[in-house]
Amino acid sequence: MMEKRLLEDHERIRVIASTLKELLAHDIAPDANQLASARWAFASALMQHLAIKERHIYSKLDHDPRPDVQSYFARTKADLMKRFEAYTGHMEAWPTSSARARWPAYRISATHVVDLFLERLSLEERDLLVFVNQRGIDISTPAPAGTNWTRKAFEVKDRVADQ
Repeated sequence: MMEKRLLEDHERIRVIASTLKELLAHDIAPDANQLASARWAFASALMQHLAIKERHIYSKLDHDPRPDVQSYFARTKADLMKRFEAYTGHMEAWPTSSARARWPAYRISATHVVDLFLERLSLEERDLLVFVNQRGIDISTPAPAGTNWTRKAFEVKDRVADQ
């Protein structure tokens, strides 16, 4: 069942985020490879998850003709894009080399953007999945994607790898 898989992905992302946040909790920057690895693990898990949601949920909401679905999708997509733009802006501003060089400022920014997506996961569990179920939207099969999250992931990876 797709909903179960999405919830399992949420838990996996939370575990990966926890590992990254453990590194961010220290006053001294970790080893560059360790930091880059934790950053990429979070980015990769997040982008893979968004790609799955795009095909199973977001694109279906986008193409649903019902006005209430369109209204809901406009709100949830705006929220997602605001969070995603904050995340990609963070990644552009903070290649790994800059993150380590300006560790105190980086820690604040990184914690903020990780928390934005952890909040989004909780929001989707409370709201998005309930909405989809209430409206009878079949998320068991994929639909054509409207957003290429994989391309975006590799753009993010390039920023993480800069040491």
